[in-house]
Amino acid sequence: MAGIVLTFPIVAGKVEAWRRFCQELSGTRRKTYEHSRRRMGITRERLALVNSEFGSTAVTTLEAPDVAQALGSIIASVLPFDVWYRERLQELHGVNLAGYEKFSLQTTLPENQEVHFEWELISD
Repeated sequence: MAGIVLTFPIVAGKVEAWRRFCQELSGTRRKTYEHSRRRMGITRERLALVNSEFGSTAVTTLEAPDVAQALGSIIASVLPFDVWYRERLQELHGVNLAGYEKFSLQTTLPENQEVHFEWELISD
């Protein structure tokens, strides 16, 4: 299963609102949330809060067979729950996902990339 970790700082003064957002996802909006994620092919999503001296950050882990497709769906969906979700992200993180469409498209790795380190577990 492919996955991605997204980190977004939480706007100053919005940590409690972020916690309430998470409560809504697991409470009153649970059914529409689950329907949204099933439709997008997301098999796991985890939201965590990290507090540091630099401020608070939300760490979201998504797993899906096709992460790019799932992210594209989150970005582009016009269904009411998905629009609400994006509006909350903008309010809580100051991030407007409308500018991220190009990141959800399948692309090939650039041929001129300069790899500095890579590791892969090879079974014995």
